[in-house]
Amino acid sequence: MSELLMRLGWTSVQSAVLVALVWGVCRLLPQLPSATRCRLWWLVAAQAVLGLFWSSPLELAVLPAPVALTAPTAPVTALPAFDAAVQAAPVIHAASAAETATMAVSWPSLLLALWAAGVLVMLVHSLRGYRASRALVRGATDCTDAGLQQALQLAAEAHGLRRAPRLKLSAQIRSPQLIGPWRPVLLLPARELPAMSADDLDMALTHELIHLQRRDLWWGLLPALSQHLFFFHPLVHLAAREYALAREEACDGAVVAGHDHCRHDYGRLLVQLGVAPRPAVGVASASPNLRSLKRRLLTLQQTRSFPRVAALAITALFVVVGVAPLRLVAAPPPPAPPAPTAPNVPTPPAPLPARAPRPAPAPVAAPEPMPAPEPMPAPEPPAAPAAPRAPEPPKDLDDGMSFVTHGQLNIRQQPAQAFVLMGQDDNFVDASVADLKQARRDAGGDEPALWVRRGQARYLIRDPAVLSQLSRSQSDVAALGNAQAELGNRQAAIGQQLAQVSMQVTADALAAVDVAAVVNHATRQAGLDAAAEANQAARQSRAAAAGASQAAREARVAAAKAVDARQITLVAREQAELGREQARLAQQQSLASARAVREVRTAIDQALASGKAQRLID
Repeated sequence: MSELLMRLGWTSVQSAVLVALVWGVCRLLPQLPSATRCRLWWLVAAQAVLGLFWSSPLELAVLPAPVALTAPTAPVTALPAFDAAVQAAPVIHAASAAETATMAVSWPSLLLALWAAGVLVMLVHSLRGYRASRALVRGATDCTDAGLQQALQLAAEAHGLRRAPRLKLSAQIRSPQLIGPWRPVLLLPARELPAMSADDLDMALTHELIHLQRRDLWWGLLPALSQHLFFFHPLVHLAAREYALAREEACDGAVVAGHDHCRHDYGRLLVQLGVAPRPAVGVASASPNLRSLKRRLLTLQQTRSFPRVAALAITALFVVVGVAPLRLVAAPPPPAPPAPTAPNVPTPPAPLPARAPRPAPAPVAAPEPMPAPEPMPAPEPPAAPAAPRAPEPPKDLDDGMSFVTHGQLNIRQQPAQAFVLMGQDDNFVDASVADLKQARRDAGGDEPALWVRRGQARYLIRDPAVLSQLSRSQSDVAALGNAQAELGNRQAAIGQQLAQVSMQVTADALAAVDVAAVVNHATRQAGLDAAAEANQAARQSRAAAAGASQAAREARVAAAKAVDARQITLVAREQAELGREQARLAQQQSLASARAVREVRTAIDQALASGKAQRLID
């Protein structure tokens, strides 16, 4: 009796832990196939039933070990005054033991009686549901449509069934139902059948035949049994409901995968069937509530595949770890320490003999004086360092081919994850220079490809759908980069124009100085050659020439300043507009690069999950 209650308690705890683990896996992996989720929730029911009936569970020694009590070494003598109390102690102890035994018998018996009553109530409820299902089958009429019977037989043979279930029509149901695991009967709604199209009827019949092919009516008996035995455990009921819902989603996926119609038509059929209560000993195409109908419709929208090996590995892990009944027991007590031995008394050491006095050290001769160091020659001044060489333009590969690269290229550090999206004329990267060279070597040509490195593993993606999806983002980033390069060329041309204006101003100033020097030189030469009687005329001619040259120089300088000021104003205005355009393009390129990086990483994750990425091995 106490053993059964202990099994119920331990199994309830283990079932709660297993339900939490399965629920966490299903939430963390939403793309997990419905068939795998159905198996995981079925394993929860298997663990509950095995834990209750397994006689030898696995023991895990994880609890702390009990503390051993040591007996007193000195004897204790009773006092004479306590003799009466010692004699009366057995009577009191016997009475306490009787009360404790009564309480021990009453509480386990009461708990066991409550558990048995609950199981009996669940059993009565299930029997009433079974009788209602059999009455529904008895009230149905046999289908007399030979074409429908023949179509059902062909569909059953296509699903590997030896014989098709009995086909009946019932006016009490609104959706097809498969009743009974022993003698299965397929009920069709008599009132809704004329309004159903041939395609809808074909999909509904296929759904029920897949249930029969998968033996869901037999497999569903174990979750029902766990609900009866653990009627008090809400998580066991949750596991049973999730198993039934995952079972319907798995059949929906099988119908869509093996049928010629699209998911939209099957989802419309589920909405048309609506919500109907689930039979007690069968399955129905309709959903039991609106929540399950919504989840079935959402599951139909999932098109991403999940690796079959990973699904089998997850199922095997739960079979090994979670299904076997476990018990937490105390660890074995540590061994008693050995008895201490008598310490060894060390013998005193013998006295050391007296040491002889040391002889006095001999006098040390005075050291000879060191010669004076010779004067060192004055150091020559260091030679001027050579001018640094201009950096060479980057190369694509060791063969010297030039390339155009956009994105983030790390010169020194190598990131943990990297990618290189190689196009026809340019690359979009988030990698190091070594990764870029390695990507070109792995690609082995000029064809578009996506090279990926995750740690030390390298992958190559050549799927046209993935590359065409990313080509637009790559072209946007490349176009913005080319626009910035064009702006850089225009800014270089403006710089050359400014240099030409400065050179023109300098040339004009030098020309003005040269003209004045020539005029002065001519005037001095004329004054030396003129006669004394023409001295007055020469002075007047020199003054007039100097005035003319000064006026011409001032007019030339003023004209040059006016032209230079106008040119500098125009050039400065154009340079300011180019600066604003450069800032706008830089912001656009930053946003485009960030968006492109996100799209590339999303495409990489999808390609790795779907197996479109080729693993590169050195």
